[in-house]
Amino acid sequence: MKKILILIFLFLPVIATAQTNDPLQQLKNQSSNQSSNTPSGNFKINADAPDLFGSISDGNVHSKTVPLEGAINPNNYIIGPNDLFTLGLYGFINQQVPLYVSPEGSVIIPTVGEVKVNGLTLSEAKSRVVAAVKKRYYSSDVSFTLTMPRTFLVKVTGLTQGTFEVMPTMRASEILKRLYFDTTNVSRVTYDKMTEFREQLVTQISLRNIELQRKDGTVKRVDLYKFFQTNNDDYNPFFLEGDLLKVPNTLLQKNYVTVDGAVQLGGTYEYASGDDLETMIGLGRGFDMNAEPDSILLYRPEANGKNFDIINLEYDKDKNFPIQNYDRIFVKYKTDYQKKVTVLVLGEVQRPGYYPITFKNTRIKDAVEMAGGFTDNAYLPLSIVFRHYDKEYALRDTADIRLNMRANDLIISEKDRDNFWNDILSRRGRLVIDFEKLYKNNDQEQNFVLEDGDIIYINDDKKIVYVYGSVQNEGYVSFKEGADAEYYINMAGGFAPGADEGNTRIIKFNSRGWYKPEDTQVQTGDFVYVPKEAKDEFKDTITLIAQISGVILGIVTTYILINNNK
Repeated sequence: MKKILILIFLFLPVIATAQTNDPLQQLKNQSSNQSSNTPSGNFKINADAPDLFGSISDGNVHSKTVPLEGAINPNNYIIGPNDLFTLGLYGFINQQVPLYVSPEGSVIIPTVGEVKVNGLTLSEAKSRVVAAVKKRYYSSDVSFTLTMPRTFLVKVTGLTQGTFEVMPTMRASEILKRLYFDTTNVSRVTYDKMTEFREQLVTQISLRNIELQRKDGTVKRVDLYKFFQTNNDDYNPFFLEGDLLKVPNTLLQKNYVTVDGAVQLGGTYEYASGDDLETMIGLGRGFDMNAEPDSILLYRPEANGKNFDIINLEYDKDKNFPIQNYDRIFVKYKTDYQKKVTVLVLGEVQRPGYYPITFKNTRIKDAVEMAGGFTDNAYLPLSIVFRHYDKEYALRDTADIRLNMRANDLIISEKDRDNFWNDILSRRGRLVIDFEKLYKNNDQEQNFVLEDGDIIYINDDKKIVYVYGSVQNEGYVSFKEGADAEYYINMAGGFAPGADEGNTRIIKFNSRGWYKPEDTQVQTGDFVYVPKEAKDEFKDTITLIAQISGVILGIVTTYILINNNK
């Protein structure tokens, strides 16, 4: 028993020494000390002088996960200080050790030493570190894995100047996205007040002519449109330490090209040197499904700026045709392009609803036939067709009407103008069609050609007349065949005090025409209107006197001149 105790005491120091000299144990202990002295996972690098330069920071950039486009390509990712790796040893003892790249660009591996990795691609760094560790731990499997990309600062100059915190997995577009809505150097308060000169102050960052200057002197052109068009990383590169991003202002009135016609998104776009026809179609998001790629017109302004040179291009043959500043591209539509045109048939038809029509060919009778024809309750005199005009046409038509109002010497008073305008609005959009002539007499002049958006409404016999204005009881009155306007006014309680009985009018349902009671007969659906007796305002009286005086003065003056010349 004593011999056994003596042997145990003799071997204890040896075992303790062996554990102390175990390289794996040393690696574990030293790496633990190293990780405790390195920045924590929530360490944040602040951008320089945020108040002066307006820097923008996303904050939690050292979170456990970061948004990525996909798995990092080890052949493209460049190693730099503060990249976090995990060194894995797998064999008799399994061990994972976190390692930061030092500010000098090395990883320090306990029991192995310092391994330079700065500036290497991820693939090259993996090979170098694994080879170094295998010399020491030749019987173990070794891995060297990027755990967390580093952050560093890049400078931005141009419309917005500042220093931004980025990762090597971030592209130039990430900063441009932040800058896009903050691209004026004018105070927001001043900008909001200067409404008259606001258009001159509006600035917008370029998205196609951006320069990314590398620390080694190389320059890359950032073109976001080309990047999303081609998915080529050269047009939207990843950041590296020491980068300087130059973001200029873009003035579309001085640096532009246009693409219109049969493309997905026609419009005016920023011009960039080296643009070709393929790029232009890409800016317009590609061809429309009804495009004619072999019929593309390029309008190029001449040097004097007064005329255009027209160049015919074919897409497949002329993809690489060089485009110049101010060029305008127009892609023609196919000649057999079919518009989607429909009409809506409502009211007293068998199958109300939307029906397809052919462009500039389908007529009223055709559409009614599609809807199954009339029901027994259909009343043709009250049937009507509404036409919807597009916004551009309506605006131009309104402008012409207002111009005619100013030039018309018959519209003098404010009341005249109001009446004229109300009359126009009440009739606009109504087609004057006599359905009775169309169906009973087969009058083809009434069989109008339909257009997209037309509404055919086949009414029933309302058997009512609406009486309003200066009457005792405004409202609907039952229709009586052959009754005159006076009958309906009496049914509405008679004239109200102040009624202008002599100017009573009958308004026809379809045409909205105004008629004197003695000139037409009241029909079902019509309106009877009794106006108030108008009292001339003093200013109107003065205007009338002035006009009459002017005429008399002109006649007298002419008479005197004639007598003096005898």
